[in-house]
Amino acid sequence: MKKFVLLALLVISILPVYSQTYVGVIAGYNAATRYPRPNSSPGTTDYSIKSAWRAGLIADHHLWRKFYLQPQLLLNNKGEKYKYNGEISGITYATRGNTRLMFLELQANFIFKQQWGNGNFFAGAGPYLGRGINGKHKYEFYRFSTPETYASWSTSPVRYRRKADANNPIVYYQKPYDAGVSFQVGYEFKNGLFFNAVYSRGLTYQGYNPTGDKPKNAYWGVSMGYFLKKFS
Repeated sequence: MKKFVLLALLVISILPVYSQTYVGVIAGYNAATRYPRPNSSPGTTDYSIKSAWRAGLIADHHLWRKFYLQPQLLLNNKGEKYKYNGEISGITYATRGNTRLMFLELQANFIFKQQWGNGNFFAGAGPYLGRGINGKHKYEFYRFSTPETYASWSTSPVRYRRKADANNPIVYYQKPYDAGVSFQVGYEFKNGLFFNAVYSRGLTYQGYNPTGDKPKNAYWGVSMGYFLKKFS
């Protein structure tokens, strides 16, 4: 997958300078989660959407006929939220987790456009490669027992490392790179304004989980953007 991403970036770098090119800005909302969801036996785990955002720059290179290349350079937030409830030796307990991961991400989307009404309908897909740069993990623990209930919570910074440091439990470690593929459909007006819906699915696992689970990032999203200037 990483070789495919690098190949796509090479294609971007050798685009002819005389090709029709637009540049613009883009921003959107992410409904983020992670997959696959681990086995929570003997308790139960409820996962919910992590609301996040992305924003950055976009270019639109005309390749051939109705086909275009749209690279994007984004600050892209991902993550997950969960609630776990379990019981050990008659004592009920619960945990809550909320993880935010920020990536500097480069996408290379191959787009097909078809004129429709006062603009173009478009659809496409392409690879992405992101580097983790920031993040935060919030964790809560509750133990419900007689005569009192115990509660604790913590907030840990996210560090992106190739290897986790088991001697530093206050840090939430993640793999440094996230690679995958994204899909999109949308509509572009003649004045440069456009809207789209996207789905992104990671193909590389991110966490250091002692249970052996290998979480990957994913999100549904919507975007709005505007092409500011044309170079030709």
